[in-house]
Amino acid sequence: MSQPPKIAKTYRDFGHIKRPRNFSNEQKQEILQRLFQKDPSLFSSDPKVQEKIKRRLDWVDGVISILSKIKDYQAFAEEVKTEFSHVVWCGMGGSSLFPWVLAQMFGSQPGYPQFWVLDTNDPEVISQIESLPLDKTLFFIVSKSGTTLETLSHLKYFWQKLEGLVSNPGAQFVALTDEGSPLESQAKELGFRKVFFHPPFIGGRYAALSEIGFLPAALMGLDLNKALSYAQKMYEACNADIPWGYNLAATLSEFLVEAYIQGQDKISFITDPLLKPFVLWLEQLIAESLGKNYTGLVPIVGESPGSPTVYGNDRTFIYLALKGREKIYQRLVSDLTEEGFRVKTYVLDERYEIFAEAFRWMVAIALCGYFLTLNPFDEPDVVLTKEKTKTFLQKFKQEKDFGIELYLDESTGISFYYEDTISIEFPKFSALLKKFFKDFSPWNYVGFLAYLPPTSEVEDLFRDFRTLVREKKNCSTVFGFGPRYLHSTGQMHKGGPILSRFMLFTRKGRKANQVIPEEGYTFWDQQFAQACADFKALVERKKPVILIHLTENYKEDLKTFYNLLEKALNFE
Repeated sequence: MSQPPKIAKTYRDFGHIKRPRNFSNEQKQEILQRLFQKDPSLFSSDPKVQEKIKRRLDWVDGVISILSKIKDYQAFAEEVKTEFSHVVWCGMGGSSLFPWVLAQMFGSQPGYPQFWVLDTNDPEVISQIESLPLDKTLFFIVSKSGTTLETLSHLKYFWQKLEGLVSNPGAQFVALTDEGSPLESQAKELGFRKVFFHPPFIGGRYAALSEIGFLPAALMGLDLNKALSYAQKMYEACNADIPWGYNLAATLSEFLVEAYIQGQDKISFITDPLLKPFVLWLEQLIAESLGKNYTGLVPIVGESPGSPTVYGNDRTFIYLALKGREKIYQRLVSDLTEEGFRVKTYVLDERYEIFAEAFRWMVAIALCGYFLTLNPFDEPDVVLTKEKTKTFLQKFKQEKDFGIELYLDESTGISFYYEDTISIEFPKFSALLKKFFKDFSPWNYVGFLAYLPPTSEVEDLFRDFRTLVREKKNCSTVFGFGPRYLHSTGQMHKGGPILSRFMLFTRKGRKANQVIPEEGYTFWDQQFAQACADFKALVERKKPVILIHLTENYKEDLKTFYNLLEKALNFE
C-alpha cells in the first residue's frame, strides 16, 4: 500500500498573492492581453518602476522582429568560418547562458569553427583558452551594459595576447552590446571587426531569442530557420489570442503559482540527459525573475534522481523528456505521482524545440511575477556582491591582501572561514559543519557554490554532496559554479526565500602570469575577491554560510570533504 500523499497541508495565504483560480476567464485573458501589449503597469503601480520595466518588454514579440536579421547573422557566419578555427564567446549571465546551452546541446556543425563560451575567470580555463591557436581565434565580447567586470577582463587579457601575435588584433574581435555603451566606444577605438547591437528593450535573461541566441547559433552552423520556426509556433500558441485554458504558457504559470500557494516552492526538474543544459538557462530565468522580496520559486536542477521518499513536501516536479526517450524516467515520474507529488510533463519532439520552450517559459515566468506580486524584470540584490567585489579588489590593489584570515584544519589541509551567522566556541572545521546542519528545517535548501573549474568531473563530485544532504536531511539542494551563478541564481540566494544556507568553495591556484592589463591583479585574485564578496553579502542577509578554501589538489580535497560532510550529517 502506498504512503499517504505528501502534498503540503498548510497553504500560503499571503494578502499580496493573486490566486489564478480566483480570477474569471475574462480577467485572466485581460492579464495576457496586457502582457502582450507590453503594459508595464501589470507589474508595478510605481511610474518610475514602470519606466524601467518598459525597457525590458520587447522580448514579447522579439521572435517576430528578429526574422529580418537572420540572413545577416548567417552571412557573417559564412564570412568568418573559413578564416577562424575557433570562436570564443565572452559573456556572463544572460549574455552567455543560452549560447552555452546551444554549445553543449548542439556544438559546432561540420565546417564551422569550434565554439567556446568563456563565462568564468578560473585560471585553469583561462589557460585552456590561451592554448588555442589565438591567431585563428575570433573573440566575441558580449555585454549589454558594456561594463561587465569579467567580460572586460577577458577583452583586456586576450587583446594583449593578440597584440604580440598579429599585426591587427581588432580584426579578431567582435562586440555585442547596447548602442551607446562604453564597450561600443572601446570597440570603435580599437578597431573591432564588427559591432552588433543588443536590442535596447530586452533584458539579459529574456534575451535568449534575440541576437544572444541566434547569432551564436549562426556561428555554430545551426539551422536558424528551424529554430525560429519553433519559437514562432510557440508564440502563436501563447499569445493573447489563445484562450487562457488552452494557452501553453498561461497553464504553466497557473501550475507554478498554485504550487507556490500550496507550499511547494521548490520547482524540481527531472530532465532527459540530452536536454540537461537547457535547464541551466531555465534556472536563471526562474531564480533571477522570481527570487526576491525574501520569497519566490526556487528552481532545483542537476540533482541525481531519487526515490519519492527522499523528497520533501515543498517539491513540485517538471519532467522534460525527448520523444522516443520518455521511458528514461517514466518509472520515477509514476512513483512520484502515486505518492501525491504534482508532476507536469513536457515531451519535446527534438532538441531544436528548446527554442519554443524558451518562449513558453519566458511568458509563464512573467505571468508568475504578476500573480506573486514580484517584478520579474529586475534583480535588486545582485548589486550587493558587485559593490563588495570592488571593495575587495581595491583593497588587494593597495595592500596585496584581501583581509580574510582563514582557519586551517590541520588534519586535512583544508582552510575555512565563517562569521557570526554560524556560532561555535572554537574554530574547528568538524564542529562548524555539524553546527551548519543543526536546527535544520527540511524546508531549507542548501547551496553549494564552487569557484572551481566548471567541469563535469567537479560537478559530479558536488552532485554526490547534494545527494548525501538530500538523503540525510530530506531537503533540496542547489549548485553553481562561480562567478557564473552570481549572474544567474545569485539574486535568489540573497533576495529569495529566507530558509537557505550556503557553502562557498575556493582553492589555491593563483597564476602570477595571468595579470589582467591595467588592473594589477590576476584572474585568480578577481575570482577570490568575488567569492569573499558574495560570502560577505550572504552574511549581511543573515544567511548561514561557510567559505571553504581547498588546496591546489582540490579534487582530492573534495573527496576528503565528502567524508567530513557524511560524519557531520550522521552526527545530527
